[in-house]
Amino acid sequence: MTIDWKRALALFEEVAELDAGSRTQRMSRLGAEDPPLAAQVQALLDAHARSVEGALPARIEAELIVEESIGDEQAGLHAGATIGGYRLLEPVGRGGMASVWLAEHDHAGLRRRFALKLPYPVHARRGLAERFARERDILARLRHPHIARLHDAGVDERGQPWLALDYIEGAPITQWCDTRRLGLRERLVLFGQVLDAVQFAHANLVIHRDLKPSNILVDEAGQISLLDFGIAKLLDDTGGSIAETALTAAGGRLLTVQYASPEQIRGEALTTATDIYSLGVVLYELITGARPYRIAFESAAQLEQA
Repeated sequence: MTIDWKRALALFEEVAELDAGSRTQRMSRLGAEDPPLAAQVQALLDAHARSVEGALPARIEAELIVEESIGDEQAGLHAGATIGGYRLLEPVGRGGMASVWLAEHDHAGLRRRFALKLPYPVHARRGLAERFARERDILARLRHPHIARLHDAGVDERGQPWLALDYIEGAPITQWCDTRRLGLRERLVLFGQVLDAVQFAHANLVIHRDLKPSNILVDEAGQISLLDFGIAKLLDDTGGSIAETALTAAGGRLLTVQYASPEQIRGEALTTATDIYSLGVVLYELITGARPYRIAFESAAQLEQA
């Protein structure tokens, strides 16, 4: 029997607010009316109880949430600093596990600009160097006009991992289309570039796992660039599914809830269908201006409940 997740989450929010006696009565009635749904709501309540007791956040939140107190300044990052031979010019973005700087590199008198991706200190202590090494290996094999290219990667003398990628001057696909008031046909043609890039990655046994508008930039020429394979994983040689490992299990799962597939939320095996689901959400938003549903769970503990 298929669980109505929307109803389950709504019931969970309702029941969680009740006192112990009322909650027991409500769950008893629900169990008589719809046993599978009651079991799912109870599972959410149990997960909530565990998170409140502190069993989950210590493992999850350090990986999923960067506290506001952890910033580039504390990491010693500032304009003019040098990382791996790249001189930092200005910050251009922040994400769940890293900041991105516009940087300049001088090679044989030729100065070029790159996007330098750098982790926050908390992540450097929790296996980010391994993630960056994987991202380097993955991007090194992906050469496509609509995928931001990796040029170099390494770890500096302080143990700071870094990735030097194409610097893309552009806007998220949804913003780019809305600003220009593009029609449906024009939006679909542009989205075709995204599909070409993702298809190429899948043909190379790579899934992205975090497809969202902010990772899909459009430049002034109307060309797509797909960013950030930082949480991607290689598929097995048969092109089948991959399971979560210690690195990507609850303590290391990195995703954007609003665009994540159901199997990502549940921590199940992932396939190329995971990206297709996220693309569907992006396409829905691109066409309608709204997401297909509202997710109320955004903190680390709430994500585990969902």
